[in-house]
Amino acid sequence: MKTDDLISGLVADQGRPPARAQQILAVALPLALIVSLLVFVVELRIRADFLTALGTWRYLFKFATAGSIALFGLVLLLEMARPEQSVRRVFLWLPLALAPLLLSVAMEMVMLPTDQWGASAIGFYPLYCLCLVPAISLAPLAAGLYAMRRGAPQSPTMAGAAAGFAAGGIGAFIYSVHCDNDSPFYVAIWYLGAIVIVTILGALIGRRVLRW
Repeated sequence: MKTDDLISGLVADQGRPPARAQQILAVALPLALIVSLLVFVVELRIRADFLTALGTWRYLFKFATAGSIALFGLVLLLEMARPEQSVRRVFLWLPLALAPLLLSVAMEMVMLPTDQWGASAIGFYPLYCLCLVPAISLAPLAAGLYAMRRGAPQSPTMAGAAAGFAAGGIGAFIYSVHCDNDSPFYVAIWYLGAIVIVTILGALIGRRVLRW
């Protein structure tokens, strides 16, 4: 039996239409992005020096970090919607997703004096980041979980975590347009911390809603 036929059969057994996860995501994710952008417009604004910041390596790496997590998270989400995929793929994809962050942190350690590390890591209003990134991520998380329900993930918990990881990356990418804290140390602690919150939320929800 072909994999696609197997997935369709499993989905049909659940009383759901045999649509592929990627087809559902292709429709649900753009709608979710609109909701996330509305949250951004209502609660935040684009940083005043946005165009200037685009010319700095720290800001570009912040963009790259969030974008990499979002991209690899979406790839992982779609892979894990298929029942033959092992949860070990999470650990294979993770280093690739975090490569821009690891590289930027290494560069910051070399270029920034050690007596400035603490201030750079704390930044300004870090709790703001921990709250708003998850808030912006909620709609993409819902879209990811909805798409996953049309698949047949081997591990509902890890599949939900993949959806949360992707959604957190999307939320961080959008939030980075507002945030004035560009230090890789700040991104490693607070951005990644916010993404972890969304990942855990996705795992908890996925454990309940993604069971076969």
